[in-house]
Amino acid sequence: MSNLLRQVFQNSVIIFSVLIVTNMYATNSPKSVQFFNGNYEQAKEKAAMEGKFFMMDFYADWCMPCKWMDQTTFTNDEVASIVNKKYVAFKVNIDDIEGFDLKKKYEIQYLPTILIFNHKGELVDRIEETLPPSKLIAALGKHNVANSSTQEVYTYNTSPTQSKKLISNNDEVSEDYQLDRKTLSNYKEANKNRSFRIQIGIYEEHENAFDVVNNLRDKFIEPIIVLNDYKNDNVIYKVMMGEFKTMGEAESFKSILKNDFDIDAIVQ
Repeated sequence: MSNLLRQVFQNSVIIFSVLIVTNMYATNSPKSVQFFNGNYEQAKEKAAMEGKFFMMDFYADWCMPCKWMDQTTFTNDEVASIVNKKYVAFKVNIDDIEGFDLKKKYEIQYLPTILIFNHKGELVDRIEETLPPSKLIAALGKHNVANSSTQEVYTYNTSPTQSKKLISNNDEVSEDYQLDRKTLSNYKEANKNRSFRIQIGIYEEHENAFDVVNNLRDKFIEPIIVLNDYKNDNVIYKVMMGEFKTMGEAESFKSILKNDFDIDAIVQ
């Protein structure tokens, strides 16, 4: 073999080897958080057997902040690397049968909510807010297998004002999140058959939101939940009520709220 052919052959081997290594790295690089595909008991057992943390992400198909975290936070490489290595992650849809029971069991009143358990099954963290990648990374960084026996609860982000202020009842969720129009359009199309809910109000302080919730629960049997959202870099709390199959049913209930109880609301 001539020196020229030998050199070409050697260069080809080097290039081929680099391509293989690069491809393996790309394949093994985390692209998103890998949520466990199974039920709650199976996920919890897997975490215990592997000595990992157990992370539960409570969401709903109609929850735009939850959708935002799916689009941004859970697709972040650093978040994915941490969670996939140290956690068994499990999504809980509160509108499913199992999810509804888990929502009641863990007293979930905000969406999104993340619960973190240690490998012994003890609750060590409750995070009740919409988290960008940097904040979730900071939250996860607090935990390690050797020191994970006490529960920590994230404090609520509050706005500078302490007044009981109803911000607005006409905010569009799409303005609060930097989702491009195509993503938002696709989301709406995929969820066109979802349930409808009544938005009672939006508050800057979670205490004020729960004052409203407690008052509503004294008068109505419809399900009520507080939805976390962002506005001008501050967390806000949206009080959502009911679960209706059609827009017409929701509009009818909205009319009842206004006519019989003098409660202003919008359909979401």
